[in-house]
Amino acid sequence: MTKRDTSYVERALAPGETIEARARLHWVLWLRAWLALIILGVVLIGIYIFVRDVLFLSSTEVALTNRRLVFKTGIFHRQTSDLILSSIEAVKIDQSFWGRLLNYGRVSVHGTGDEVWRTPLISRPVEFRRAIAAIRPGALAAALDDVRAGSSS
Repeated sequence: MTKRDTSYVERALAPGETIEARARLHWVLWLRAWLALIILGVVLIGIYIFVRDVLFLSSTEVALTNRRLVFKTGIFHRQTSDLILSSIEAVKIDQSFWGRLLNYGRVSVHGTGDEVWRTPLISRPVEFRRAIAAIRPGALAAALDDVRAGSSS
């Protein structure tokens, strides 16, 4: 037998000493170890998801101006998306059963070409779509005013 094949107890025996019995650790200890790993893992994952979502919620803005739709998110890595109102071709709402019940959903705004401006889950998506529809006719007039003002100077 090599040194690796023997246990510490076998290697530590005095001359003439023998092992009469061995005890094995109960499987409950393995269960406790696995449960601790799973529960703490879930807790750590839960904390990560919570912090990520709080950062997203506190750094995200969705707005409709008199000329464009604006979406901004991010604290350390900022991402923005703008869509000029005069380029809007269609506005769609995506609401699940729970979204209809609790009044939340996503608004997808399709611009000219392949451009799609999509919100995260927002409150009162139907009202937001109505606001877009109400201001859209004025968007073209505002864009024309900008062009006229730029050409007259």
